Amino acid sequence: MKTKKRYNIGLVIGNIEDIFPNQICKGAMEAAEAQDVNLFIFPAKYLDRSDEDRNDPKQRYEYQYNLLLAYARSRSLDGVLLCLSNIGYRSSKERRQKVLEHFNNMPLILVASDEPGYVCTKYNNSKGLADGINYLIHKKGCKRIGMVNGSLDNSDALERFGVYKDTLVQNGIAFDEKLVGYGDLSNKCAEAVNTLLDMNPDMDALVCGNDTMAQAAYKVLKERHIAIGKDFFVLGFDDIQEAAFMDPPLATVRADAARLGYESLVHMNELLDQGFFAMHKSKIFTVDTSFILRGSAGAVFDNRDDVYDTASRRAYRARLDEKLHKMIDMNHLMNIANRDMLMFGDSSEQNYERFLEAFALDIVNNAFLLLFSNSVVHRPDDEWTTPHHIYLRAYSHNRQVHELPRSAQRLSVNKELFNHKYMPDERKTYTVIDIYSGETQYGILICDIPYEYFHYVEMMCYQVSIAIKIMELFSIQDILIKEKELVLEKLERENLMLDDISNKDELTGILNRRGFFNATERVLETMTADDSRSSYILLYADLNYLKQVNDRFGHDDGDFAITSCARVLEKSLGEDGIVGRIGGDEFAAFYKLANGELPDDIRSRINANMNVVNDTSGKPYVLTVSVGIFTFNAKPDISLKALLEQADDLLYEEKSRKPPFVVR
Repeated sequence: MKTKKRYNIGLVIGNIEDIFPNQICKGAMEAAEAQDVNLFIFPAKYLDRSDEDRNDPKQRYEYQYNLLLAYARSRSLDGVLLCLSNIGYRSSKERRQKVLEHFNNMPLILVASDEPGYVCTKYNNSKGLADGINYLIHKKGCKRIGMVNGSLDNSDALERFGVYKDTLVQNGIAFDEKLVGYGDLSNKCAEAVNTLLDMNPDMDALVCGNDTMAQAAYKVLKERHIAIGKDFFVLGFDDIQEAAFMDPPLATVRADAARLGYESLVHMNELLDQGFFAMHKSKIFTVDTSFILRGSAGAVFDNRDDVYDTASRRAYRARLDEKLHKMIDMNHLMNIANRDMLMFGDSSEQNYERFLEAFALDIVNNAFLLLFSNSVVHRPDDEWTTPHHIYLRAYSHNRQVHELPRSAQRLSVNKELFNHKYMPDERKTYTVIDIYSGETQYGILICDIPYEYFHYVEMMCYQVSIAIKIMELFSIQDILIKEKELVLEKLERENLMLDDISNKDELTGILNRRGFFNATERVLETMTADDSRSSYILLYADLNYLKQVNDRFGHDDGDFAITSCARVLEKSLGEDGIVGRIGGDEFAAFYKLANGELPDDIRSRINANMNVVNDTSGKPYVLTVSVGIFTFNAKPDISLKALLEQADDLLYEEKSRKPPFVVR
């Protein structure tokens, strides 16, 4: 018997901590387990942020979460549940259509909204909301019923507005535009509520687009000292957990988001089995809603029928206490993880295995750290292009951490991201966490964090992102240190070259005047008392008849004569001597005499070496050099200038005995 394929299904939602997307996840997770489906949750937050959010420093970079939409388009998923009206509740129809176009040719079910040509699972808003408004009209005698709603670009808001308007008309109450206000589909709609009350002092009831808007309305009404449920009636929508425990309890329309999530996943599984999406047909599934009568609509219960009795409140308190204990435990685990992550500051390599070990929370059994080869800058208005490949730096399976060799890390984002050989065989539900810092994207973390800890997903995002940022900074530091060392080495080489160039005579290659003075003075400065027993010479030499060579034979021969003199002096003094050209035809040399060596020995070597030049040069003239040699012993504060003056005096005497200029 052929085994049925286990599907990989993506679920794209808004903020995972917000009530509606959180409950969608809860239901989808229960269905995924019942249907044996792998579920991947993408908490992409919200598109088209308000100016207030954009300017809020704490929310400046929340646009980065939207990039999770790009990963949800990976062909390694078999289908996607898209809460488009949730993530795009502020978006225009055109904007939502653009998002849908990115999922073309991919099995897709819209959750809580519908668009022409698509499969969707949505609430049957009509019955529950109409029942609630009818109750206010017939049981409470309300005639001036207002509505605070989200933008009519939102399909849920549009449908609920239609039910509100139609129900009024069906009861013979004329629709009045002044009784309708529009705001954010959240608790940030207080301004819209205040405006409605100011414009309609005779308003006797308010229908809210959802329960979080009703929470804002409660606050406004209480600030105005209006008794809710007595002087004024409020009707919400969704029946969030807190609705029953508001003061007074909120009458609402029960729209079970968990059931909507559950049914959406079941339908996806069934339609994939049927090959339905290959036929490119649309289909609408509905989940019924029901009116829940409570105190804000003027309901009064006796103790037997009161669904908000002491036992219910105790159970609610017990759930809160359990949640608090889990938060305390999780805070402790996160603090330990933070400590461990800060411990590895080794900048020698990026050790991703150690990173996942530090991140190994008791509640996470499986995790996959996927990073780009290089971080990518993504600014708010930039068009995001997902890299073709991402790198599985490390993963954990049943809390055992593995780091892959570089050659095995690369995965295709489109084909392998959620379906590769390192995924466990057992069914799992994963949350995909964006890793970013400011405008910089690093990659994603995929982990199986349990539902009851979803309120820590954002903290995990920050924690992981900070750790990756620190690792990147260490890597950059390594690179900068190496670059600095290379630059210093290069500068040292260049400085040596510059020093060499600035101290060398360009024609002869021996030291120039500056170089000779520097080299000789360094030796003189380092002489010690022990050196006083040694004999040194300071030699001053003059190339005879250079002008005659230049005039009669040209400057090339003049250069030859100068170079020949330099070579003769170098050869005569050897490697221990310091020889420099200090003028046009003038040379100087410093030399330590060997034991038993005399100045005349130096003079004889110079004359002998010059004779070799004359014998082998093939030139029609004879080169000669006059040399003054001053002998001295080392002593403190000896002056090179004084030594040169002594040698120059001796040279002057020698020049008076120079031979005539000979042309052969």
